[in-house]
Amino acid sequence: MPLDPEDVLADWEHRAQQQTTLTMELSQRMQHTTASAKSRGAEVVATVDHSGGLADLRLSDRAMRLSATELAAIILHTSRQAQAAMAKQMGDMVRGLYGSDSDTAAFIANTYAEQFPEPPDEERDPR
Repeated sequence: MPLDPEDVLADWEHRAQQQTTLTMELSQRMQHTTASAKSRGAEVVATVDHSGGLADLRLSDRAMRLSATELAAIILHTSRQAQAAMAKQMGDMVRGLYGSDSDTAAFIANTYAEQFPEPPDEERDPR
């Protein structure tokens, strides 16, 4: 039995609308996604936004007693940890929206994971 062109078009339109709705939901969720990390000694708390940019930085009184070089290394390391946490959150979010077997979810999750990987082991303790 041949397919009715109107049914095919209606199905295509329905799938396009579903994709649009998912994309809008993802965009909205991404805009509100942040992740934070705290340094090992609690001198620094770094928060990043969905783009990986620094959204907030908190320094403890103890941080002010560190050398500029030590503090800079801890800030960089902690912000990289926050970026890696944000990438994981993004991956979980897209898999939740699109499904674990979705090519779209895999592409977005892999892109974030590649851009914001976990800091290397030798960087784990900058002190």
